[in-house]
Amino acid sequence: MAACPSKFSHGPPSRRPPRSIRPIPRSTVQRKLMPSPASFAVATIFATMVAGHGIMSVPKAEFDPTVMRTTYVATIQANFPGKFNDSPDKNVAAFNKAFRDQQATGFKTLRAMLDPQGPDCGYSKLDVPAKPIPSDGNVVWQNPDSGEGFVPSHTIWLDNTRVFQNDDCATNFAEKPAAHLPVDFASCIGSCTIRFYWIALHQDLWQVYSTSSLQLCRSTNANDAME
Repeated sequence: MAACPSKFSHGPPSRRPPRSIRPIPRSTVQRKLMPSPASFAVATIFATMVAGHGIMSVPKAEFDPTVMRTTYVATIQANFPGKFNDSPDKNVAAFNKAFRDQQATGFKTLRAMLDPQGPDCGYSKLDVPAKPIPSDGNVVWQNPDSGEGFVPSHTIWLDNTRVFQNDDCATNFAEKPAAHLPVDFASCIGSCTIRFYWIALHQDLWQVYSTSSLQLCRSTNANDAME
C-alpha cells in the first residue's frame, strides 16, 4: 500500500530569505483584549437577570445545594400577542393585558401556565421538617445575596387555594431588601404546602421561577395569632 503524502508536503524547502517579523503595537493588543462598553453592559445585564431574583425566606424554603437557589427553572418564548422586548414596565403591561385577553379560552391562572414548566417545586425541597405558619401572616420574599428588588407577576397558593396574586410586584411591593406579602392562612387546616410562582419579563424569553416551601403546620395553641 502506497503511503499517503502529508497534507503539508510541498516539495523541497524554499530558499527565499526569511521575512522580518514586526511586533504588534501594544495598544492594538489592548484594544483586541479589552471588552467594549456594550459587551460589558450586556454581560452585566445577563448576570443580573440570572442571579438577581430572590427566594421565599419566610416560611423558609430550602433548596438543592447543587443549584443556584435564585436561578430560573425554565424559559418560555413569548407566545401571546403583543410586544415583549421593550422596557420592563412596558413588558409587564403587555403581558398582563395579553394574559387577561386569553383567560376565557386559555390559562385561567398564572399557576396553570407555569406549573408544567420545569421540575415540580422548582429547585426547592419538600423532604425537610415542616415550618410554622408566620405569626404575622406575612410571606417574606428577598434576595439575601444581592438585595435586589422584586420581579413582576407572582402568585401564592396554599395547596389548591390561591391566597395571593399581584400583577406588578416590582411597583406594588418595592421594599428592599425584603418584601412582606400579606397572606390569609385560614385555609391551611392542620398542614398545607405553600407554593410561590413568579415570572420575569425582562425580554421576550420569559423566565419561570417556582418555589414550594415545605409542609406548613398550624400551631395547636389556642392563643396562637393564626388560629
